[in-house]
Amino acid sequence: MNKLTKIIAVILVLLAVTLAALAWWMGHRPPPPPVEVKTANMPKTAEYAVVAAAKKLEKGKQITADSVKLVTLPMTANGTYANAGDVIGKIPAVEIAADTLVTEEQLVKGLALKLAEGERAVAISVDEVVGVGNRIAAGDYVDVFFTLKKGNDVDIGQSRLLASRRRVLTYGGATMGEAQASPNALANNQTAQQSQARTAVLATPIDQVNQLLLASQNGRLTLVLRHPDDTGVADMSLFPEPKNVLRERSGLSPSDKEELKTGDNQAYAGVDLSSWAGSGSATRPYTAVSSSAAKTQSRSSNTLEVIKGTQRENVSF
Repeated sequence: MNKLTKIIAVILVLLAVTLAALAWWMGHRPPPPPVEVKTANMPKTAEYAVVAAAKKLEKGKQITADSVKLVTLPMTANGTYANAGDVIGKIPAVEIAADTLVTEEQLVKGLALKLAEGERAVAISVDEVVGVGNRIAAGDYVDVFFTLKKGNDVDIGQSRLLASRRRVLTYGGATMGEAQASPNALANNQTAQQSQARTAVLATPIDQVNQLLLASQNGRLTLVLRHPDDTGVADMSLFPEPKNVLRERSGLSPSDKEELKTGDNQAYAGVDLSSWAGSGSATRPYTAVSSSAAKTQSRSSNTLEVIKGTQRENVSF
């Protein structure tokens, strides 16, 4: 073996020993600590609560608490409701299938939904005097007074309370419970509507609609504003009831007579103006002219009676 071959062999042996030592060192080296990978904070997806039908909602039937539920969606839709209480008691205008979102377009709208059972909405004419200087707002409670007189005769006029604690549904263009865009818009809109108010709509029990119509057509109404916490009302049972226009049919059974007392039947029977207005509206009794006065009148045939207001004067000619 020559010298060159020996050198190469030694180099190879040293290289093998080095590789073996390196392999042993790498095999016994402790593993490196895990590297924490920091990820960017990703925003959580927004969720919105929306009212949906828990079961099929039938057309024309009130929505109950157990017929709706809240579901979460990643986005909202126009006309939906976020609170179940906003739809409870409302009436669907169409049939709503189960698990369908409840929207404003599917529900019945209008002033009629603000009426309680047995109430009717009646419009009356108003001005600054009738409407407390146009300071009445929709949703207020008022007492309705009326004045009534026959012709120009003050002696048979009257003024009294017609209805207690009537709820104002609308006043001018403002409607009770109607949402406004902003406080500034509300103030401007309310000022404009109050200055132009010509009608007010009152929630009135059906058996008292006739009285309100009689008073508005034959007298003058005045609305009196009252505090909403004042719940006192007149007890009409303490006073004689006015006569009905239509009398009850003969031969009615006891159950039929009880039905006559309902508000709808009382409204149908009507109210007689002479009995409802009281004795103050009765005509004056006729006073017979004495014979002496008649003779005096006949002797004064060449006289002319001049009337100036409440003063009378006979002028001869």
